[in-house]
Amino acid sequence: MFATHRQYKWLFALLIPLIPAVWLFVLTPVHDGEWLPGHARLPEISIDEDTLTIRHLRDFRYHPDGRIREAHYRQQQLSLDSLQQVWLGISHFADNGLAHTFLSFEFADGQSLVASVEARMRPGQDYHPLPGILRQYHKIIVLGTEQDIIGLRSYIRGERVLFYPLTLNAKQQQHLLRGMMHDVQAISQQATFYNTLLDNCTTSLLRHDPRHRPWHSLLDYRILLPGHADAYARERGWISTQLPLARQRAELAISSAIPPDSSEFSRRIRLPNYQQLSLALLVLQQEQHHLGAVRTHGIVRGLEQPRHYWIEDQRQQRIGLEPLEVAAPYLGKQVEVTGRFRYQRDRGRSIDLDSIQTLPVPVTTPSQALP
Repeated sequence: MFATHRQYKWLFALLIPLIPAVWLFVLTPVHDGEWLPGHARLPEISIDEDTLTIRHLRDFRYHPDGRIREAHYRQQQLSLDSLQQVWLGISHFADNGLAHTFLSFEFADGQSLVASVEARMRPGQDYHPLPGILRQYHKIIVLGTEQDIIGLRSYIRGERVLFYPLTLNAKQQQHLLRGMMHDVQAISQQATFYNTLLDNCTTSLLRHDPRHRPWHSLLDYRILLPGHADAYARERGWISTQLPLARQRAELAISSAIPPDSSEFSRRIRLPNYQQLSLALLVLQQEQHHLGAVRTHGIVRGLEQPRHYWIEDQRQQRIGLEPLEVAAPYLGKQVEVTGRFRYQRDRGRSIDLDSIQTLPVPVTTPSQALP
């Protein structure tokens, strides 16, 4: 039986909404064409036994308004066996959990490698989550220096960047690094689309967790909104849970005052934000500040039998200093110290030193020995 005119109208009305969807799925990702300058070159890698060679490693510098000042690409060789720590970065570029996640691989020789999964865009495009669902962006894994990828976000854009050391063992670290490098090679061989929900900066990292299931990405707001990814990582045991999350976030936020051109950039972004506290307040609130990163000052005192050192104020409020060999040269000097404060009922109070430096104004106290 032939369809009536009315039936054709209904069929046409049903097909019209399908046309854009069909068009989206026939789009083919390509490497050809113009790209925004920061995404112009895909990284190229090769692995020979345990040596990773990277070409087109991005090492840009930027003007204060975010424009590229120096566009440098370089080659870098890394020993895979010297990988010693993996760091998770979360860069908050807006409120309500909108953020970008990335990884930094730290090696024993002081080198580091940042892997950042991003939406590769063409001139005239701006990032927005909706086009990211509609196959309007390609996918790129930028391999770059910390000075470039982190410095751009923390120093130039002033984003709130949190930087977490992951609690992975050596085998897990190697698995993650090699998996990310495999992804870099796969994109180089075959272009692919970025997807805001299913294939973004966070899900691209999670796929290397053998326990992860892709549908979790659609059900867990902490993955959909990467600004909450640290809460998800804590739940999975990838980030230390010794401190409350709010306090951990405060300590591990990278200061926006650290310039990327500083020779100390990589070291300084790994230092916690120390809470300035007097010795008296630390003694009074010892349980509250247990395991906190603190900054305080006083005079160094000590005894040889048994050998130990401490810092005290004029009221002889005292906190032990460790390691002993670091504190020893400062005996009798007024100092400022930074480190991790610890309080244990059976061992008392102590600070695990990160730094100690002499202050210009000396302070005298009654005694160099415990009563």
